[in-house]
Amino acid sequence: MKTCSLLIKTLLLYLFFFSITGCRKPEDKPDYPAGSQESINSWVLDSMKVYYYWNTSLPGKPELNTDPQAFFKGLRNGADRFSALVNPDLPESYPPSLAHTLGFDWITLQTGDGQVQTVISLVVPGSRGAEKGLTRGDLIKTINGIVPSAANIAALTTTSILQQSAELELAGKTGTIKISRLTNSEDPVYTYKAFESGGQTYGYLFLNSFEESALVQLKKAFTYFKQEQVQELIVDLRYNPGGSVPVAATLAALISSNATEGAIFVEYRGNSNAGSRKSSFGAELGKVQTVQKVSFSGLSDYRLNLSRVYVLTGSHTASAAELLINSLRPYLTVIQSGQQTLGKDMASFVIKDYRNPQLVPKWEIYPMIFKLYNAAGKGDYSNGLIPDQTADELSVLPLKPFGDISDPLIQSCLQKSFAGAGQVKTEAVSEKSKVLFDSRIPVDLKSNLTIVRPN
Repeated sequence: MKTCSLLIKTLLLYLFFFSITGCRKPEDKPDYPAGSQESINSWVLDSMKVYYYWNTSLPGKPELNTDPQAFFKGLRNGADRFSALVNPDLPESYPPSLAHTLGFDWITLQTGDGQVQTVISLVVPGSRGAEKGLTRGDLIKTINGIVPSAANIAALTTTSILQQSAELELAGKTGTIKISRLTNSEDPVYTYKAFESGGQTYGYLFLNSFEESALVQLKKAFTYFKQEQVQELIVDLRYNPGGSVPVAATLAALISSNATEGAIFVEYRGNSNAGSRKSSFGAELGKVQTVQKVSFSGLSDYRLNLSRVYVLTGSHTASAAELLINSLRPYLTVIQSGQQTLGKDMASFVIKDYRNPQLVPKWEIYPMIFKLYNAAGKGDYSNGLIPDQTADELSVLPLKPFGDISDPLIQSCLQKSFAGAGQVKTEAVSEKSKVLFDSRIPVDLKSNLTIVRPN
């Protein structure tokens, strides 16, 4: 079977010849100075004409003498929320997030009784925030000596990221906590566990991204689930912005015993240059780039025999996380619980200037290239995947630790499993809270990270 890797190489070759033939007429393609706005924007436009899903809607003769970021914005189709032009040397083109800088996220919310609170929503294991004892649900009294509010929280967040440090005063804890940046690699598998409820054994897995660094821990988690003889599985993707399609295919194969190596995991549909390609579980697993390769047959000792899976989602669930849900549905029952997802039903790969000598150094394009569909031809969820059952993690405050059985999203799964809330102990529900600010939004914007990778 032809894989997406071959398609990518074909497109790269297409762009190479496109660039050469496009330079035959000097009057059409002036020799712009390397590094100039015209040179950068001309390269961007040529690349988008080949790769971009909406390439037929590109403007005919856009003004090249303009800031590259503004130029790129003018090229994007109105339906495109995710394509990006970035330069690592220009932070404004690729804004950092609080979690990637200090190892935690916070949200500012208005509770049902009108109080405004800023609370820790996520702590990255092994980060400086975790080392300093921050926990999900902590109530923040001050940030750098200032009481956070709806009016100032955005500025406080920006300052903390730029300074790569924050001093927090937390409710119920004495003194202040100074947190500075610690460079470390995040393990996307935050936690996994098994628990008993109503005579059933449940497995729980929190996965924060589909990076290849998760593969070793995923195998450990599923080894543990098999040892514990789990009968139901809850996969928590509420904050997962996506990542690698091969990793999503790996997790799908671990979950569903109905999927075979040759079964279709995803269909890529692109523009007239890209065409359409169907890719099997085996083909996707073969694209894993890590030293420890993954094969479909090599997963046999880890796979679960489940008839259904529960997936927890939220507004931050995007890209490969949404793909996992959609691509699993032809093979077993998927019960989505939580909130509607972000709605990134497209795939991208990075475009760089591969010419020699390189005329546009450092700039990278992440264009939306393919629409994604499952084996049944179902896709088109740009408005997000709607949950089968709605649940709000803010309905019980303070926020519960990931995997806590009293978490509202987990509770919704247990209630569904027992077809009646009377058999499940629930906590009192808080009056509905409204999110006023969420530091995780920049992570959503980065959900256009490469998820299709050439061999």
